[in-house]
Amino acid sequence: MRGAGASLAAWPLLGSDARTQSLGGRRTFLHGIASGDPLADRVMLWTRVTPADATTAPVTVRWRMADDERLTRIVARGTAVARPERDFTVKVEAAGLRPGAIYYYAFDAGGEQSPVGRTRTLPSRGAARLRLGVVSCSDFEKGYFNVYRNLAARADLDAVLFLGDYIYEYASNTPGFERVAGREPAPVHECVTLEDYRLRYATHHTDPDLLALHATHPCIAVWDDHESANDAWRDGALRHESAQGAWAARRAAARRAFDEWLPLRETPRMYRRFGFGGLADVMMLDGRSFRDRQVPASDYGALTDPRRSMLGAEQEAWLYDALRQSSRAGTGWRLIGQQVIFAPFVPHVGSAQELDAWEGYPAARSRLFDCLEQDRVADVAVLTGDIHSSWALDLPRSPLSGYDHATGNGSLAVEIITPAITSSPFFSRAGARERSATFPSASPHMKYMDGEHHGYVTLDVTAARLQADWYHVRTITERTADETRAASFVCERGSRRMVRA
Repeated sequence: MRGAGASLAAWPLLGSDARTQSLGGRRTFLHGIASGDPLADRVMLWTRVTPADATTAPVTVRWRMADDERLTRIVARGTAVARPERDFTVKVEAAGLRPGAIYYYAFDAGGEQSPVGRTRTLPSRGAARLRLGVVSCSDFEKGYFNVYRNLAARADLDAVLFLGDYIYEYASNTPGFERVAGREPAPVHECVTLEDYRLRYATHHTDPDLLALHATHPCIAVWDDHESANDAWRDGALRHESAQGAWAARRAAARRAFDEWLPLRETPRMYRRFGFGGLADVMMLDGRSFRDRQVPASDYGALTDPRRSMLGAEQEAWLYDALRQSSRAGTGWRLIGQQVIFAPFVPHVGSAQELDAWEGYPAARSRLFDCLEQDRVADVAVLTGDIHSSWALDLPRSPLSGYDHATGNGSLAVEIITPAITSSPFFSRAGARERSATFPSASPHMKYMDGEHHGYVTLDVTAARLQADWYHVRTITERTADETRAASFVCERGSRRMVRA
């Protein structure tokens, strides 16, 4: 792995065509390797063959997996074809593996071998401990991916959860946007077409720290809005304009590029469930593809319409069934990976923008609370990204009625929010820092909040407790591994509340 990490770190960043140029000449596996969507007996493997030019024919790729890093004890192997219609990306499912085991893998094509990657399968039963990394919101032009660098350096993670905004679709010359020199993504205009989105993912996959993370840990990813367009909903996006063409075509292009460039198992629905050996079940939600349109706070009738949904009827029913089944099976914890802040807030976190979060879908949030309360589903943690800040929260129906801050009585679950990797911090919004001064008194369920820093969260899970640790990086304007553990909070089994560790 040291050798693999060194070769990844040596790869250069690219110029305007992120998929075909290299300062060191053409490389077959310029965009790295990755693994994802692990199960107890299988895992998805990913790579991309960099074509010589636009006329490159399909390329045969060999892959192999072993239980040693020198790839001498082969446990699985096969071939796949990198085709131009898939942007020369390759995905294979390595099956027949042992539960809870570490494996190493590599690809070969054109006489060249990829770096060696490391991955692991999920435990099938009897898991005693689980440790996850949780990340969100990586805007390439805003800075360096030091968060990815530090997660790649950790040997203690079972998987990394990506909670959305893996890319940003914005034009790189958007007025008022701050950017770090040399971090201009391709294309320079806003992503609308399939080619645009492919180029944006390709830009990200030239970053050595992202490549190192993908080569070290399996990832489990869902999308948010910036993989398509800002504040997306079922039939459009608040930032999508008619001059950009039909929304259905744009969303289809965005989803296809997402599927091509990430090591996820491709199915019609993005929401899915992962079981970690009876210790925890992770439910990953799609909060964009099925939601009703956002409405203004002034339209109280529309805002409180009981028919409004964040997830859509089918996904809602799937989630409730998954929670009930997990609880009845005696699984220790239920972790819900999703995009936008779930907790009720008084006052609103900031502005009408927050009506893009669950605050704008109160009936849908109430139905999930009903499931937890009426079906006695306990030991639930909601994992959230999007808001570019760090939070630890109890989840009562109302923080000002029927909830005791000191004891946690009235809380039905907890929420853990990871800060942004590089996107602008919450306190960079106009007035956000000043409004935050009112949060502790008006929002007693908020146990911790930092709106200043970039970073990530690790979750350490045992049968007795779940611990969340927030790590903040010193800067994103230069490459560095400097970080600080900023806060640690624990939820004891059965308590439904967060307390400082």
